[in-house]
Amino acid sequence: MTCTYRFVVRLLPPCILAKLFGRNGYRAARDLLTEAGTFSFSMKSAFRLLLIARCTSAFFGVIQDCDEVYNYWEPMHYIHYGTGMQTWEYSPEFGIRTWAYILIHAIVGWIAGIVTSHKLQIFFLMRIIFAAASAYAEARFYRTVTEEINPHVGRYVFVTLFFSAGMFNASTAFLPSSFAMVTTFLAFSYSLRPPIQFSDKRTFRVVLLVGIGALLGWPFSAVVGIPFVVEEILNYGQDGTVDSHGHPVPMIRPANWRFQRVVRMAKAVAMCGVGISVPIILIDYLFYRRLMFVPLNIVLYNVFGGANQGPDIFGTEPWYFYILNGFLNFNVMFLLALASGPFAMIAAYVDRERLPGNEKLAAAWPYVLLALKLLPFYIWFTIFTVQPHKEERFLYVAYPFIALNAAISIFLVRGWISRAARRLGASVVVRASIIRYVAFSILLVYMIISVSRILAVAIRYRAPSQIYSALWKQRAVDQLVNLDYLQENYPYDTSIGDITLCVGKEWHRFPSSYFVPNDVRLEYIKSEFDGMLPKHFVPDIKTVTFEEEGKVNTYRKRAYSFEGARTVQDGFNSYNKEDHSVYVNVDQCDYLIDADYPLRPVSTREPRYMYDEKDWEVIACEPILDAISSNRLTRSFYVPGSKGLAWGDYCLLKRRS
Repeated sequence: MTCTYRFVVRLLPPCILAKLFGRNGYRAARDLLTEAGTFSFSMKSAFRLLLIARCTSAFFGVIQDCDEVYNYWEPMHYIHYGTGMQTWEYSPEFGIRTWAYILIHAIVGWIAGIVTSHKLQIFFLMRIIFAAASAYAEARFYRTVTEEINPHVGRYVFVTLFFSAGMFNASTAFLPSSFAMVTTFLAFSYSLRPPIQFSDKRTFRVVLLVGIGALLGWPFSAVVGIPFVVEEILNYGQDGTVDSHGHPVPMIRPANWRFQRVVRMAKAVAMCGVGISVPIILIDYLFYRRLMFVPLNIVLYNVFGGANQGPDIFGTEPWYFYILNGFLNFNVMFLLALASGPFAMIAAYVDRERLPGNEKLAAAWPYVLLALKLLPFYIWFTIFTVQPHKEERFLYVAYPFIALNAAISIFLVRGWISRAARRLGASVVVRASIIRYVAFSILLVYMIISVSRILAVAIRYRAPSQIYSALWKQRAVDQLVNLDYLQENYPYDTSIGDITLCVGKEWHRFPSSYFVPNDVRLEYIKSEFDGMLPKHFVPDIKTVTFEEEGKVNTYRKRAYSFEGARTVQDGFNSYNKEDHSVYVNVDQCDYLIDADYPLRPVSTREPRYMYDEKDWEVIACEPILDAISSNRLTRSFYVPGSKGLAWGDYCLLKRRS
């Protein structure tokens, strides 16, 4: 029956088809059995739409990981302004964070600073740049899926990416895993195209992009390139090319084409590896003043850390962590992505008669190629599921594959539904309506849950950025210059001291020094947390003395020596052991950031500062969700009027004179 419909649709003219089936029946048959007339966005339209979603994240998304702040925003702030917080990973004795990644972004930040008057504007401009880069990479990936796999699959990929709560967070995060995610999108916009024997462009582009993501971003992201290497060697791909006039030109398949592919791959890996690694080594030497290869250091520490070292000391999660996290960020699409492998095996059995060839290998080959497209997700998911230490950002690199695998699952399911409806005697019109509404229903459920998740996070955890921003209101109303300072004359007069902003148990929600005036220093007061906290970089600021009219004056000036990057500070260790030298007495604090959670127990180390009216004045407060005391389901998704939520107050306090 299916073959008959295909024959009729493809060979008979539209006027006869309209008489046979009616105009609606003809359109239904055409849409069901061919891809003609399937709507898809152009590259420009897809980019513009995705950019809207990503810019929304740039302005309203919250920073979910303190590693993003302390390991990336803070070092970049150090390059920009000469101050910032340093983690042990940036100590030269360990060197497991590359300054090359920071410097590239810092240069972009310097350029963005040309059109800004305030460093907080640089923060948001950088996030907009992240948004644009992600939107472009996603649009390229979407167009490749549409052109090389199927327009319907491309449509499902686009909807998945546009509404994903995971992409809302990852697209504007300043993290190597987000950077590797973007390069993975771009790499697979080439990888999903068939191999070409006569041209090495596809090979070099994929290797270069995967290499940049791995060496400059996150080394472990390189494993997603394994299926590409296998396909490059197993699959010959196109047998010809086209000339300058668009005419096909057949090519003779070499007998040793696989050996040629191996040589081509080795050449691409060697050239790209050296071309990327050498600049990284030189930049890291410029900062650390030590010769080291940071990507190797990262792998050695995380894989061969030794006793009481390695990522596990920072916390472990159960095996099902990524299943729960994947559902939070992709809900039903994540489940469909998990099912894509089994679905492909079912399709290989159910639909085998639809494929050409009498031999088993010929019939199975298209599904072998399909398996190679689905494999990167399973490789990534398996590797990180078996690791005890798990974090949401570790899954970012798999986001392109979650979207792709889920979209393929939907496409396979709609085919099975069409087949089942046909066997039950349904007409083409009914079958077309069924598969159309089945796909729409899946996507609609996905969109509703995704928007609910995005709103839950953006609304309930926005307090830290709002409260730190409130500190700027302490600046004099008539201040006209030095807008990055609370004290206008701070840069010109070294007798004006720093202002101390303290944080205790809420140290992990610090949104970065871009939210803090340059004459304000973040300090820690002791809380129940007993791990290692960051220290201040050795300031890259020098004091200049000059004499004017017999009077000696001093002012502050950037040194641009970056001495703090090569200074080994006492107390840093790779065991997450607490260093008590980072703490200051609360009496030294001019301002204090604290959260008050009424349902949590009070301890001597974490008193309720906002009720100490004798010492502290409340400047600003915003509600923040008390996740520990709230219902797991209702805290995860936004539903107006939902029950079981507990709230706290996130406040900026000022010491009373």
